[in-house]
Amino acid sequence: MILTNDGALAHRLLTPRRHVEKEYAFTVDCPLPRGAEERFATGLTIDGGEVCKSARLLPSDNRLSGHIVLTEGKYHQIKRMAEAVGCRVTSLERVRFADIPLDPSLARGEFRPLTEEEIAGLRAAE
Repeated sequence: MILTNDGALAHRLLTPRRHVEKEYAFTVDCPLPRGAEERFATGLTIDGGEVCKSARLLPSDNRLSGHIVLTEGKYHQIKRMAEAVGCRVTSLERVRFADIPLDPSLARGEFRPLTEEEIAGLRAAE
């Protein structure tokens, strides 16, 4: 999570037309079906007609976990995309926003200021 008091920056980072990547680690209750990567890559129709933009699905070898990279963030999008291919998400964690990975040295609930380089990267993100 990134907290900022710069409203213009927050808007630029969150608007789908800027294509800022958000990466999540996930686990599902059943192996992802073969072909799920292609379905995610071309975009999925979920919940009776809503279309999700393409996403990069990077499943693990056992297809029960992996990573997904999105450039938009619709309500419960990853859970709904998994359901569209017959699986249910059992855990989900954002591990990267733009070029900033989750800091492994931070415990849940801890935070740290962004570095000047990270801030510059966010300002340049598209």
